Amino acid sequence: MKEASVGEVLIQALEKLEVKFIFGIPGVHTVELYRALSESTIRHITARHEQALGFMADGYSRISGKPGVCFVITGPGLTNILTAMAQARSDSIPMLVISGVNELTKNKYKGGRLHELPNQTKLIKQVAIATYTVKKPENVMKVLHKAFLKMTHRKPGPVHVQIPIDVMTKPVPTDISFSPLRQMPIIIDPLKILQVSKMIKASRNPYIIIGGGARDAKAILKTFVEKIGASAISTVNARDLLGYHDFHIPASPSLNSVRALLDESDLVIALGTEIGQTDFDMFEDGLFPDLKNLIRVDIDKNQLKGSPPHTLNIQGDINQFCISVLKNISLKTENKNRTSIAQCKNRIELEISTEYKSCQLLISTIAKALPDSILVGDSTQPIYFGNLYCKITSQNRWFNSATGFGTLGYAPPASIGASLACPEKPVICIVGDGGLQFTISELGTAIDENTPVLFLIWNNNEYKEIRTYMESKKIKPIGVSPKPPNLQTTAKSYGIKYHFIKTSSELSKILLQFQTNPSPLIIEINENKFSK
Repeated sequence: MKEASVGEVLIQALEKLEVKFIFGIPGVHTVELYRALSESTIRHITARHEQALGFMADGYSRISGKPGVCFVITGPGLTNILTAMAQARSDSIPMLVISGVNELTKNKYKGGRLHELPNQTKLIKQVAIATYTVKKPENVMKVLHKAFLKMTHRKPGPVHVQIPIDVMTKPVPTDISFSPLRQMPIIIDPLKILQVSKMIKASRNPYIIIGGGARDAKAILKTFVEKIGASAISTVNARDLLGYHDFHIPASPSLNSVRALLDESDLVIALGTEIGQTDFDMFEDGLFPDLKNLIRVDIDKNQLKGSPPHTLNIQGDINQFCISVLKNISLKTENKNRTSIAQCKNRIELEISTEYKSCQLLISTIAKALPDSILVGDSTQPIYFGNLYCKITSQNRWFNSATGFGTLGYAPPASIGASLACPEKPVICIVGDGGLQFTISELGTAIDENTPVLFLIWNNNEYKEIRTYMESKKIKPIGVSPKPPNLQTTAKSYGIKYHFIKTSSELSKILLQFQTNPSPLIIEINENKFSK
């Protein structure tokens, strides 16, 4: 019987699972995993830091719809990637982190080994939605399929698989047979569908709140919204699902203008949203309205447990829910909320601080010049604005780290992952001068892999949001002005083209050139010098 090492069989199994990329940094504790990689169809992407490779896997997953797969060493490799895993968990992004681990031993006094952690499994359990250990060589494929099932079904998230370094080299038959684990689909109660249909028919002023969990239902959302005759409010991770649709309000439920509409509604249907603070109470004022008639649909029963009292909770797939409801209702020929939508958008323009005007100009310029671009954001001023309110097309894609876990330095590596997933679309990375310094070294990865990402650096020479917040609390700002590098010199050192942009017309011209001749590019914009 033909045999191979556990590391070799692992690569073969990942190929069968249609993995195209592995994001990793090799080390002495993972070299065995690399034995078969040189002859594999899988492409290895070498990051400069494990946190960044996790962000790359995150960006790849969001665009491809497939799990991002990472290789890291035990100890520091794993602790470095924990931040990226936590970001993925916060946004329900499937990510598989495969690490080494020192030989498992019952002798707890044996210590001082390279990359040793007291208890790696206990640590990772605080972040991953599941962690598995390949204790026996013959179980490697079974564990891998269990991991894929866990991270891709129901509520996705990061999953960890660890392989002891002494197990990696052990022989295992290459013809191991296994039965893939299957998860039973959730069948939505037909009586609840009928109940929802009756509530929709009886409503006169319905609204829909769309969350990131509704992304798989994008194709049917337009029909669902139109047939119900409801206005749709999108949260951050759903901002691009309806684009310029007349019934769409691309604004945060944290805004008073949006809350006023919801307060007047007689029916609200929340689709795939956690109803979390960064979408619904960004300013921490606790004034989100008490919804009178709420229907909440989510794949995760634990999310539904946190619903407000008297909510009609429905566990199930959003796409299946929409299809089932549409079979039971007739088209509402008139949307009575058209006037309210227009008025709401006007009020939003007045409500948002004038400090964001240049940010608004930036995003509108990108959406107009590149209506099919992928916009990947960091925790920075233009993204804060866009998360509050931005008009982008349904062919754009909008995602960022300025929600939930709220990491800095996310956008540059996540943009590289997004570009690898969809090389035919222009990818725009929007990052501040402060956030860039967390992962600036990944510009080297973009050059190594020739990923055509436009790195747009919004330079205000400070952590402006933090400085403003400290001042609002009457705290003298300290630590908010980390000096950025000379970006033109930085670009030159990496061999990347550089432009300093002052006007939206200049930006439009560069964006169109980038679309025609895509290659890594750095654009620097000074907040105080950007205008029409």
